[in-house]
Amino acid sequence: MNDFRFSPRPNRAAEIGWMPWSSQAFERARSEDKPILLSISAVWCHWCHVMDETSYSDPGVIEAINKQFVPIRVDNDRRPDVNARYNMGGWPTTAFLAPDGTTLTGATYLPPQQMRRAVDEIARFYAERKDEIAERAIELQARELEPTADTGSELNDAPIAELIDQLERAYDEEYGGFGDAPKFPQPEIHEFLMMEWRLTGNARLHEMVARTILSMARGGTYDHVEGGFFRYSTTRDWSVPHFEKMAEDHAGLLRVLAALVTNAPTEDFRQTLVSAMDFVRRVLRDSKTGYYAGSQDADEAYYELPLEERRQRDAPYVDRTSYTNWTCALAGAQCLVARALDDDAVLSEALQTLDNVAAQLVGQDGLLYHVLAPGAAPQVRGLLTDHVAYLRALLDAHEVSGESRFLERARVVAEATLENFQAVAGGFYDRLSGDDAFGRLALPDRPLSDNGLFADTLLRLAALTDEPRYREAAKSIVRLYADSARSAGPFAATYVRALRRYLTPELTVRIVGEPGATDEFREAAQRLPSPLISIRTMSFDEAAALGMPRERAAYVCVTGTCGAPVREPAQLRAAYDALVA
Repeated sequence: MNDFRFSPRPNRAAEIGWMPWSSQAFERARSEDKPILLSISAVWCHWCHVMDETSYSDPGVIEAINKQFVPIRVDNDRRPDVNARYNMGGWPTTAFLAPDGTTLTGATYLPPQQMRRAVDEIARFYAERKDEIAERAIELQARELEPTADTGSELNDAPIAELIDQLERAYDEEYGGFGDAPKFPQPEIHEFLMMEWRLTGNARLHEMVARTILSMARGGTYDHVEGGFFRYSTTRDWSVPHFEKMAEDHAGLLRVLAALVTNAPTEDFRQTLVSAMDFVRRVLRDSKTGYYAGSQDADEAYYELPLEERRQRDAPYVDRTSYTNWTCALAGAQCLVARALDDDAVLSEALQTLDNVAAQLVGQDGLLYHVLAPGAAPQVRGLLTDHVAYLRALLDAHEVSGESRFLERARVVAEATLENFQAVAGGFYDRLSGDDAFGRLALPDRPLSDNGLFADTLLRLAALTDEPRYREAAKSIVRLYADSARSAGPFAATYVRALRRYLTPELTVRIVGEPGATDEFREAAQRLPSPLISIRTMSFDEAAALGMPRERAAYVCVTGTCGAPVREPAQLRAAYDALVA
C-alpha cells in the first residue's frame, strides 16, 4: 500500500517526500544519482513515533533528506521481506543505501543532532566514493547470490540436546525467562520445551516454561486490568514493559498456555488463558470478518491507570489491518484454546476466521495475500510466512473440529507452497521473486524459523494424509539446516521441533465418523501422552476407501500400522499404551 503511517502525536514527518518501496523510487535514485534513506517503521513502535516527532520533524533534517536523498518508507508488518534484509537491529531502522539498494550504513533511532550529522556525512561519502561503492556492491552480490547448502550430515538428536543445554544455561532461576534484560516472551522456545517435557518426562523443562509464564502473567508484562501481554519487559524481573500488545506474540503465548492448561493445569494458568483469550476476542478480533488486528499501540500513561479511569479515556490505537500470517496463527491458537477450555464458541470463531481467509485472501493460483486493511483490497502477495501459518492453522482446525474442509484446503496450500517457494538447493524462499525485487530483495533468503515451522507442519500433513511427498519435502529442510541450526541458538526452536518429529516414529489417531459424533474421541486423542500425535477424522466413505469398516471407531497407528478399532473414547489410552509400548 502507498499510504504512510506516522506517529499519532503532532509531528512533521509527512513533510519529507517519502516514496513507497517501488520501481519508481529506485529509478529516481538512479536518474538523480542520489543515495536512498530507507526508514523501516511500525505502527505499534514507540521509538518510531519518537523519531517522527523529533528527527523527522527537525527542519534541517527534513530539508537535507528532501534535497540529498530519495526517502523510502516501509512498514515492517506489511513488508517483513524488506525488513528481513535491511533491519539494523530494531525499529525504527534507519538504513542508508546506494541507488542499487546496497547498504552503505545504518542504525536504529537517531536523535536530531546525530541524524543531521549522519545525513550530511552519508551524502558526502556517496558523492566522493561512488566507484568504490559500485565495485563493492558487485562483489557482495556475487557472493550472496551463491546458495549455500549444508552437507548431508547424519541426522540425530544432537541439535536438540545442545539447544536444551543452551537454554538451561541461559535460564533465569529467580524470575524465569532467558538471559538478562530486556526479556521477550519467546513462545517458540516454550513450545519446544513443553514438547520435550512431554516426550521425556524431564520436569526441569516444564518448570522453566511454567515459571516464566507465571512471572510474566503476575508481573508488569501482563495487563491486569484489560488482559493481554505487553510486547516485552525492559527489566529482568518482568516489571517494566514496553506497552505494545502484538497479535504475533499472543498467537504463540496462547498456544503455550493451552498446552499448560491441557497437560499441567493450574488455576493460575487457566485464569491467564481465559483473560488473554478474552483480550484477543474483545480487542483484536473483528467479529464481522473474523480477522485479527495486528497490534494495539503503546500508551504508558493509559496502562498505568485503574479500570475506572481508563474508561474515561480513549483506548490506545488498534491497527485494524489484518496480516495473514498473524491472523492465521491466532486462528490456529484459538482452536487449541477452545479444546483446552472446552469452549465451542471459541472454536466456532476460529473456524469462521479460516473460512474467511479461504474466501478472501487466497488467489486463483492458490497463493495468499499478506495485508488486508479495512475496506481495502488485499495487498502484497506471495510471502512464505503466510502460507506456513495458514497451513499450520488448517491442520489445527481439522485436528480439533474434525471438519474435512480444513484438511482439503491444507493439501491445496501445501501444493502451492511446494510449487512456488522451493529452492533448488533445498529449503524454501521467503518470497516469490517479483517486479519489486530491488536491492537486497533480489537476494534469495531461506529463513530458518519459517523453514523449520514448515517442515514440522509438512510432517503433520504427511501423517494425516499418508502422502510421502510431504515427508520428503520436510526431510529436505531438516537435512539442509542440520549443521547451521546448531549455531543458531534459540532461533532454531522451530527447526529442532521439526527434527524431533522427523526422528520419532509417526503417530496418528484415525477417527471414523461425522465430526459431531466423534468429538469425544478427538478430545481423548489430544490428551494422549505424546505431543507428536496427528489426529485425522474421516467419513465412513473415506474410511471404506482405505479398507476400514464403516463404523464409529478410532485407531491408533504407528508408522502406518494401526491397532484394533477402539469403540469408546475412554479406551483410547489403553490402546495407545499397548501399541506404543
